[in-house]
Amino acid sequence: MRMLMQAAREGRLYIEESARVYSRSNIINEVRAYVDRINVFVTRPYRSSIDDLWNEILSCDEFIDFLTPSSKTRKCLEFNKYGVMRIIGVLREKDVYEHYSDRKYVSLLEQTNHDCSYRSYLGMGLDERSMLVIIRQIVAQFKL
Repeated sequence: MRMLMQAAREGRLYIEESARVYSRSNIINEVRAYVDRINVFVTRPYRSSIDDLWNEILSCDEFIDFLTPSSKTRKCLEFNKYGVMRIIGVLREKDVYEHYSDRKYVSLLEQTNHDCSYRSYLGMGLDERSMLVIIRQIVAQFKL
C-alpha cells in the first residue's frame, strides 16, 4: 500500500476506469422487470399479450440500442430509463396502457411517492420516426 501511495504522489500511478459492457440479455431482463410494475395499467385488449408485445419491442436491435445507457450515464446504469419512459408514453397513446396521470406511472415504476426527472419523458414520444413506425406495427399486431 505504501508503494502505491508513493507512486501516486510521484505521478507514476495511472488508474483507468474500464468501459462498461452492457449485455443485451441483461438490458432486456431489467426493462422487463421495470415495465412489469405497471401491468395493472394495461388495457383490456392487451392484457393477454402485453408480455409478448414487450418481447417483440425488445427483440428489435434499434430499441436495444436506444435502451442501452450511454457512456455519460450516471444515474441508471442498467438501462436507459428515459428511453423506456418514452416508449411507455407512446404505448399509452396507442391505448395499450390506461390514461392515468404521469405521477401514478412514476410512483409504480420507481416504487416511490417522490417526483423524479423521468416523469416528463412519458409525454415526449420518440424522436426517430422509424422507431415510432415499428411500435405502431407491433401494437397493431397484438391488438385483439
